[in-house]
Amino acid sequence: MHRILFTLVLLLAGCASGGGFAQKSTVQVQSMGMNSVILLANCSTIVCTSGFANEGEIWMTDIPIDELTQGNSPDGQIIHLQLLWTPVAGKTPLASTSTNLAIKHIIIADGEVGVYGGGGYCWPKGSPSSGMRLDIEEATIALQNRSSSRFIDLLTPATMTGELTSRPDAITARQIATAARRIAP
Repeated sequence: MHRILFTLVLLLAGCASGGGFAQKSTVQVQSMGMNSVILLANCSTIVCTSGFANEGEIWMTDIPIDELTQGNSPDGQIIHLQLLWTPVAGKTPLASTSTNLAIKHIIIADGEVGVYGGGGYCWPKGSPSSGMRLDIEEATIALQNRSSSRFIDLLTPATMTGELTSRPDAITARQIATAARRIAP
């Protein structure tokens, strides 16, 4: 009887979490400049979806989804990670120049928008349909030309490192993507 009850509790817990990874992030962006500023990606929403011509996409934000869908742009960040290809043991060259992850990081501060872009290498687990986990190894990012003229860049050049886990949610991913295009076309 206890075994059946325990199995039922495990199954219900799996259904409640979507059956995939729980969302969490230890991702941080660290400036390689003299000030060595560190920005934590403490995002409350981390979702993944199938990508177009890639292995999957992850969208992260610390801005409440209802704010984004209403067209508001409060201070915060939106991060878009595209897994370009999945490494294969014994066939993938591991070099400091390897890149399988494209990054777009939008920061909104005092109404000004900074758009960072770059890439690097990550170790992926899971899939867009079950949830994805990425372990990012010192990807490099820098401020792009699409930033607003009064945005103060405290990061460039910078590295992004850490782990994140995402849950599959194509609807929320589209909502974040739409807001990102509106905020930083």
